[in-house]
Amino acid sequence: MNTNIICELVVVTYDIGPSLSPFVAQVIDVINQDKSVQHLLTPMGSVIEGKYDDVMNLVRTIFYKFAGDYERLGITIKIDFRASKQNRIKGKIESVKQKLSSL
Repeated sequence: MNTNIICELVVVTYDIGPSLSPFVAQVIDVINQDKSVQHLLTPMGSVIEGKYDDVMNLVRTIFYKFAGDYERLGITIKIDFRASKQNRIKGKIESVKQKLSSL
């Protein structure tokens, strides 16, 4: 079975004040070091695609990297699994663009 998933991931801390971008940059650096997943940064979080175990290991890595440094850490995960498809980060966007062009 294909275990490729798309994961929408949001990681925040409330310990640093109103601007989260310095913290988010550190999280993105951890994500970028993991070559087993694809990553797309969005204004409200990250979209990660890869094998289920690889994505969950990355989430675990992020948790343990930052949980000891902050009083409060929030992690939100939304997972989309579709057995018949891969490379969905690009494919989903292209599908919508095609449909927009025919409107």
